[in-house]
Amino acid sequence: MHPLTLQMCAFGPFAAEEYIDFSRLGDKPLFLINGPTGSGKTTLLDAICFALYGKTTGDEREGTQMRSDLAQPSLLTEVTFTFELTGKRYRIRRVPEQPRPKARGDGFTQQSGEAQLWLLADDGSPEKLIVSNKVTEATREIEHLLGMNADQFRQVMVLPQGKFRQLLTADSKDREHIFSQLFQTQIYKRLEDELKNRSAEVRREVELLNKQKATLLGQTELESLEALSEKLQHLSDEDQKLKQVYDHQLEARVKTLREKDQAVELMSRFTQLDSLIAEQHVLAQQQEAIDQQSIQLQRHSGAQQIAPDFERYESSTAIHVKHAERFKIETEKLKQFEQSLQVISVEYAQLPSLKHQLDAHKAQRQILLGFQSRVQKLQSLKNNHAVAINVSSKAEAALVLAKQLQAANQKNIDETEQSIAQLRLSIQQSDGLSLTLQSYSHQLEKKKKVEQLQRQKITLETTLHTSRQKGGALKALADEKEKIANTVERDWHLAQAAILAMTLDDEAPCPVCGSIEHPSPAYSEVSPPTQAMVEQVRKQFQEASDLLNIERENYRSIKTEITRLSLEISDIDKELNQVLGEASHSSLQKMQSHFSVLKKRCDDFQTQQDILRKAEQTLSGLKNAQLPLLSSMDEAQNAWNAASQLVAQELKAYQIAEQELPEAYRSFDVLDAAITQQQDTINSCEQQLNRLQTRYDTAKEQHDSAGAALGVLQENVGQSQQTLEAAKTQWQASLLGSAFESVEEFKELLLDVAVKDSLVLRIEGYKKAVQHNLGALQSQQQALGDSIRPDLQPYLDKIAVAQETLLAAERQWRLIHDQLTLLQSTQQRIAALDKDGCALEAQYAVVGTLSDVANGQTGNKVSLQRFVLSVLLDDVLIEASHRLALMSKGRYRLLRKEDRAKGNKASGLDLEVEDAYSGRVRAVATLSGGESFMAALSLALGLSDVVQAYAGGIRLDTLFIDEGFGSLDPESLDLAIRTLTDLQKSGRMIGIISHVAELKEQIPARIDIKASELGSKIVWRDAV
Repeated sequence: MHPLTLQMCAFGPFAAEEYIDFSRLGDKPLFLINGPTGSGKTTLLDAICFALYGKTTGDEREGTQMRSDLAQPSLLTEVTFTFELTGKRYRIRRVPEQPRPKARGDGFTQQSGEAQLWLLADDGSPEKLIVSNKVTEATREIEHLLGMNADQFRQVMVLPQGKFRQLLTADSKDREHIFSQLFQTQIYKRLEDELKNRSAEVRREVELLNKQKATLLGQTELESLEALSEKLQHLSDEDQKLKQVYDHQLEARVKTLREKDQAVELMSRFTQLDSLIAEQHVLAQQQEAIDQQSIQLQRHSGAQQIAPDFERYESSTAIHVKHAERFKIETEKLKQFEQSLQVISVEYAQLPSLKHQLDAHKAQRQILLGFQSRVQKLQSLKNNHAVAINVSSKAEAALVLAKQLQAANQKNIDETEQSIAQLRLSIQQSDGLSLTLQSYSHQLEKKKKVEQLQRQKITLETTLHTSRQKGGALKALADEKEKIANTVERDWHLAQAAILAMTLDDEAPCPVCGSIEHPSPAYSEVSPPTQAMVEQVRKQFQEASDLLNIERENYRSIKTEITRLSLEISDIDKELNQVLGEASHSSLQKMQSHFSVLKKRCDDFQTQQDILRKAEQTLSGLKNAQLPLLSSMDEAQNAWNAASQLVAQELKAYQIAEQELPEAYRSFDVLDAAITQQQDTINSCEQQLNRLQTRYDTAKEQHDSAGAALGVLQENVGQSQQTLEAAKTQWQASLLGSAFESVEEFKELLLDVAVKDSLVLRIEGYKKAVQHNLGALQSQQQALGDSIRPDLQPYLDKIAVAQETLLAAERQWRLIHDQLTLLQSTQQRIAALDKDGCALEAQYAVVGTLSDVANGQTGNKVSLQRFVLSVLLDDVLIEASHRLALMSKGRYRLLRKEDRAKGNKASGLDLEVEDAYSGRVRAVATLSGGESFMAALSLALGLSDVVQAYAGGIRLDTLFIDEGFGSLDPESLDLAIRTLTDLQKSGRMIGIISHVAELKEQIPARIDIKASELGSKIVWRDAV
């Protein structure tokens, strides 16, 4: 990630908008951020970290706390950061949650936090909006792009103030989390988790199989697999015995059923014989009816021979009757047509009169059509006159409006000039108020500081009094302990003399004085103290003395601080007295009230200046608008005059055209109605003529057609009469020559075709049924022979007994067989589970071992990912040690601790330092402040080199270092700067935040932060 630009607004100590273009660094990416304490050096890093993650570098302040107290209320706090990553440019903008003035009305409303992320084109314009507003979504996208979260960013790309030791002293677990993100080794972690999950899954499957086997065995109510095998053998023997009994009973039942089936078959033959005999009786009863039907069929044949003559007679009669009736109907129709033709002929005689009326109406319609063009011309002139009146009215209204606008503008000019004069007078009276406010604000801050110092002094005086009392108590305790120690020590010495006296022998020299006489040997009246008791009371006295000395030192430091505060308060009071005079003795509340009054007056002064500036702009605009308004008024006057003349001309033309047209037809609607009425009359006359002509033609045609048809029908009647007479003579001759007595008898015996066919089928069917019955009866009697009709009940009783015996045997066999089948199934399932369990055990032997090794559960407790990271860490430490050796003049080298950690704590990525001076390896926590800074800086630079050397790694081409250089001696500082300067060859950007004076000389490119009462400002110092 390479920074390009940073834009801050109302952020931290920066009250206004500040912009940093990092491209100004050019090919010198090492630069210094310099400024006094509290000016906002670290705020630059806070702004970058906040833009990316919504958090500050130290994580001690929230984004909502970063709004500048010196910013204008209308100015929104926001940070915009543009950076380059893997050849692509991105821009992110964040706005923290903050109060802002309401758009309408007084007061404030809460501005919600928001964030936008863009992908930029080559020219810097937004190409794609990745995140539109959501803060969490923007943070998630940044973590995905950079490959690290806020905590990892602060540890790897930023060495925050006072926290540069965190990356150096982090334990294996924290360092593993950081390095896995940087080197993208999550695949090894996923492999660890997959093996662990697979191992746990296999273990759960084994436990599940064991539970299933126990459940299956428990269902059999047997205690072991051996008992199950014995039970199966016993049931198998019993099953075979009962199966044999069941098979024997089954054969007996089958034999009984076979005998019953034979009896049933014989009984069925007797039943069929009974049916055939019954059928023979029924056929005999039908014989007489069949004979009568045969006679009827024979007589029908005789009637059928003369039937054609009868049919011709009947047909001729019907045809003659039909022709006679038709002739009568047509005769009546001809009479009707003659009457209709006479009536229509009378109406048809009026046809010439109707044609004359039609011609008159057509002539009148032509006259009215000629009036249309005149009406159209008159209407056009009328519209022109109305348009001219409308134009004249608008011109008059525009003239009135132009006069009103010019008068209103002149009035505004006069009022604005009067307001400007009053504002200028008021501003002249308030001149110099801003300087007074700034000076008073500075003195107010000093007054606040005095109040704060006085509160600190009072607190310290109370603490001093407490320390004095505590010191007195500790002095008494120390004196008492000293007295006890002296007493015990004296008793110990006296006891030593008594012990020595007890060893003296008469006439033996004393080891102390050498005398051989011992007139008064030492004697101890109390129990002699031991050496341990002497040392204990002496130690108690020393501890009491140490506490007393500590409290005395605390007392002196508190007293010194009170003296310093008194002097500082006195100096500030003198300065306030010199500036404010007697007003310096006012209370802080009174000064704050006076400052509020001054600030309000200053705000009013600023408001008046803004109003004056806007009023002057308004006056200039009004004066500029006056000339166009006068011109518009003249143009409106000319337009109204021209419109008035046009109204008079159009009115005269309309009056002339009105005289050329009859008054009744001057309206389009009236003229169109008259034309329509004439056209309707014409249409009515034409329709009446057409209907009259059509009726006459139709009536004449119908009369002529009816006369011709009547002649044809008269001929048909004569011909049909002759045919009827011949058919009647032939029919009477045929009837006399037949066996029938009358026509009625003939008709009765002449059957329909369907009836005749039905009789034929019935007679033939009866004959076939008689023959079939006779043959079947003879066949069945021969088949039965001498057989006797059987009785089925004994067979059914025997079958019932056999069935009951079979069911009893089957129940006994099924009971044992079901138990045997269930236990065999259980045994097979347990065997299958054993087989699966063996396979899972073999699988767990592989997967479980791999999981333990990969997850660091064996040996030195180093997981697979930690092992891979340890190899990468060794590469990092090689690069880091190279730089640390240069900065420490060959004394220190960073090493990876390979010893296993105590307990279950993760190990493999802890660091140690090798001290060439002592030849020993010790913990990195034992390094001093300056040594720790050099080690942390070397580790960060080495990490940056190695991460970028590996394919797919995250690019760490930017590093910010916040303070820490003040802990280095001049020679170490020079070596550290030289190391950072060498990084320019790789194009890496290194930003150093420090107020160390020597850095200004060694780093020409820098950003200076200038602090003031109105907020901090950024000043670029480009390299020469």
